[in-house]
Amino acid sequence: MTGFRFVAAAALAVGAALSAVPNAGAEPPAGPPADAMLLNVDEVRGIVRGNADLAPADPVNRPGGQHQYDAQYPAECYGLFNQDVAFQSGFTQFASVTYPGPASRAVTQAVAVYPNSRSARAALTALGKSLTACSDLGVADLSVTTQVLDQSTFAVCQAQCATLYRAAGPVLIGVDAARFGDSDRIATAVLQQITGRADAV
Repeated sequence: MTGFRFVAAAALAVGAALSAVPNAGAEPPAGPPADAMLLNVDEVRGIVRGNADLAPADPVNRPGGQHQYDAQYPAECYGLFNQDVAFQSGFTQFASVTYPGPASRAVTQAVAVYPNSRSARAALTALGKSLTACSDLGVADLSVTTQVLDQSTFAVCQAQCATLYRAAGPVLIGVDAARFGDSDRIATAVLQQITGRADAV
């Protein structure tokens, strides 16, 4: 199963830590262009370095999913495979792109713009709680963990922590790097660049 792989294990602190940050309350409607925050294929190739044979692709403006797996897993786990579940509803813009490469390698980026930072934070917190609930069910083939990296970022980890989410103002960012030897480094670098663009808006 490729693309985003969202699940959490034994991380009840995810929801609490991500929701603990104070915010400034109501904000004016946000409207950064979602697709402009995504890295193009050459930028991602530069990050990937030695495994830079990634195919170009155009972003899409609707969250996708792999709902063929829904029948196999509890509803709490749907965010593992489905962007439309992970990012929920309420966003005003959405853009995502996957750059595939040989041996099922791929880098996926997704950006959702919400009306304000409180809405983006709420979506992030809800995702963390859902994935933790999924992990608590002990589904045998979803043996991954979640780490809270800071008050606005958490990681979904298997051999590496290569699926990352971050709330940056009104923007919820998701990045996944699959099947690279240094997937965690790649995902972190892509996330940082998208965050810089979100912060610059």
